[in-house]
Amino acid sequence: MNVALITARGGSKGLPGKNIALLNGKPLIVWTILAAQKAASVDAVYVSTEDQAIAKVSQQAGVQVIPRPAELAQDDTSSEPVIAHAINYLKKQPLNVTSVTLLQPTSPLRSAQHIDEAYRIYANSDANCVLSVIEPAHSAAKAYKLNSDGSLSGLLSLDAPYMRRQDLPRTVHPNGAIYIFSTAAFEAGGGIPRQNVYPYIMSEEASVDIDRASDLQLAEQIMERMQYG
Repeated sequence: MNVALITARGGSKGLPGKNIALLNGKPLIVWTILAAQKAASVDAVYVSTEDQAIAKVSQQAGVQVIPRPAELAQDDTSSEPVIAHAINYLKKQPLNVTSVTLLQPTSPLRSAQHIDEAYRIYANSDANCVLSVIEPAHSAAKAYKLNSDGSLSGLLSLDAPYMRRQDLPRTVHPNGAIYIFSTAAFEAGGGIPRQNVYPYIMSEEASVDIDRASDLQLAEQIMERMQYG
């Protein structure tokens, strides 16, 4: 089965309580819950959290909660130990989870359609992982890196910053909205797979990530314009 896992901790320095902050009349996390519930590719939806308020909102929205230990909800906690904890929890249910669709609650404009389209790429390829990305207006292939002596050199090659964009490889970067990966590959590698990874390209508008109050305002404006929800 394919399980949607929404990871949401209570602490947030940029916007306190952001995962349950109201956006267009609903707590932020609910937009992700609704998208997961509507996705045909998702068999079950779980929220991993240590926060009682987030747990209550999630349960009221009709999903099950995985109680997360406090030590896995610190500012410096990476997502992979949280995912591993959730997989182990689900195994004890017991559930045969063959793939995980990881959804961050701060991407409210990622829809069920996005999830299903990403899953089709995963199902129809030899992917260990499909992740959502955006293609930036300014190619990362033209980027410089700062060297330890204070000088600059091309990140990709010495010539890349001086080449035409058309002559360089296309570059993308993750927007954090969707990660779909094989449970077996995750466990074998001890983390989100790094090989046989395929992209699902999303628009910049749909990739809005809520980190500050201004991001909530931007998302609300987009939702109103798109008559979202």
